[in-house]
Parts: sequence; C-alpha cells; structure tokens
Amino acid sequence: MKKLKPVFIIIIVIFAALWAVRSYNERRFHVEKETRFMMDTYVTIYAVGPKAVTLKAINLALNRMQEIDTKFNSLNSKSPVYAFNHTLEPISDKEIIGLIQIALNVSETSGGAFDISIAPLAELWGFYNKDYYLPAPQEIKDCLANVGYQHLSLDKGKLSKDNMAVRIDLGGVAKGYAISEATKVLKSNGVASALIDAGGDVYGLGRKGSKLWRIGIKDPRGEGILGYVEVEDMAVMGSGDYERFFIKDGRRYHHIFDPKTGYPTQGVQSVILIYNDPVVAQAWTKIPFIMGPEKGLKRLEKIPDMEVIIITESGKILYSSGLKHSLNFIKEAEGKGR
Repeated sequence: MKKLKPVFIIIIVIFAALWAVRSYNERRFHVEKETRFMMDTYVTIYAVGPKAVTLKAINLALNRMQEIDTKFNSLNSKSPVYAFNHTLEPISDKEIIGLIQIALNVSETSGGAFDISIAPLAELWGFYNKDYYLPAPQEIKDCLANVGYQHLSLDKGKLSKDNMAVRIDLGGVAKGYAISEATKVLKSNGVASALIDAGGDVYGLGRKGSKLWRIGIKDPRGEGILGYVEVEDMAVMGSGDYERFFIKDGRRYHHIFDPKTGYPTQGVQSVILIYNDPVVAQAWTKIPFIMGPEKGLKRLEKIPDMEVIIITESGKILYSSGLKHSLNFIKEAEGKGR
C-alpha cells in the first residue's frame, strides 16, 4: 500500500478542518421559527442554533406564553382574574400577585397614569366586544367611580377590592411578562440567540451571529417603518393609538384611557420603549399618552437605562438623549392624521 505524501495529508487535513468549520457555522447560525396566535395577536419566535435544540426550545417557550395568556386573561372564565372581576373573591395566585405588584408600583411612581383598573372604561367604550360606543359624559362619570388603583388592596399575598364593580385588566403588563418568561425558557433550553415577536412587541436575546438584532419602528399612520434600532438582550415594546380604535365625527377614539378623565388620550400616536425588562417597559409605554409627549419624555428619561421614542399627534418624533447616535431614521412620520 502506497503512503500518502505529506502534501496530500495537508490538503486532507485542511479540507476536513474547513468542512468542520462550515458544519459548525451551519449548526450555529441555523434559524428556526414558529408562529402561534395568542394574546389576540400572532407570536413568532426565531431561534439561532442546532435545529433539534431550537425546535424544542421554541415549542416550550410558546407553550409557556400560552399558559400565561390563559391564566392572566380577564375575559377567560377560568382565569383567577375573571373570578376577581365578577365576584368579591380575592386573587391569591402567587404568579399573578407578583405581576400585579409590579403594575401597582408603576401606578404609584407614575402618579396613577398607569392603572390596571380601567377595565370598566374599556367595556363601556366597547373595546372588549368591539361594539364601539361613544358614552355620554354622565355615563363616563358614573364609570369613573369604580376606576382607580386606590380601590385595590394588596395584603398578605392577596389582592382584594372595595366594591363589586371594580375590575382589572392586566393586558398592559401581561404580554411583557409572557415575553420575559419565554426568554427564560429559551435560555434554560440551550438557546442564547433568539428574537421573540409578539405582535410588534419584541425581545432580542443575545445577538444574531456577530450582529445586533435590528428592530423596526412602525409608522403609526403609514405603511412600513420610520426607522430602526439595534439591540442585544433588550426589549422593544410599543403602544399606539392605531392598535384598537374607532373614528366618529372625524375623531379617533382608541383603547388607551386617561384614568382621571375616562376618555381616550390625545396628543400622542405612538410610544416605543427600549429596556432590559419587557414587563416594566410595556407598562411605561402608556405614560406619555397620559402625561403628554414632552412631560412623558422627561419622566421616562429619569429611569436609568430606559430609552424612549414618542411620535406626537402632529407627527413630530421625540426621543431620549441616549438614542442620539443609535436611532436610525428611514423617513419622518407622515404627520397628523385621524
């Protein structure tokens, strides 16, 4: 048997090494995705890594999000939140109480601008059954008697309320919580690079290879995006007056209410927050709607490491100082619209 010459051995070794690197990179940068409908939107998870690992992790993460959607949904008759809203039975579930505590903390620190007790208003205006309705001033006044986080009492791990008509809606924090939990599931199942997109609310886990995750900023009055931000281990959470709304007599009425007036807010089209905690970020996206764009921007800039983009009713784009060199504009907002 002839011996291979050294040059051929070198070629074989180099080829084997290149094949190994290529095979490793294919496993490392393979992107798997799955989409499900939950939380009244489409949720997609993209995960980078070996197919067997990513498929399992994505499935488990989506299952966890589905559990949260079922448990925290105030319209689900089997949810503890539903029972709380329709009886005087307190909520004692530790997981729900933990999220409510975060929500109440934001209510306190925002001076009541964020409030989980706005469910009676959302129902009055027809945002639950989509049978939209413009209430009379007296109807709103009567409804406001049962709105306000002060009606809620959290004591010894239980949430209670001071009257039967008080109802809560955790939609302002539950999606952020679902994203946070899905991220934990992905990490614990070997995924270090992923993107969770829950109807435009996004978390970028790690990086996509050597690059940051690029997240588009939706144009609230037009097609496409206004620009983008690039993130790593950050949530990009948004709220907009375009998500759920109706127009009557030329005026837009949307689902973000001022808890003090009982009316949908005016002055802001869209708010996007970039922060490491998607739960806190989701709650604070509502604040500039209630406080107003300039005051809201100043308030959010006081929170360390939180960045914000606000698109006003006239189409003006405001953003926090930390985004000065990292916010990439493609086009300006189209201006005032209904």
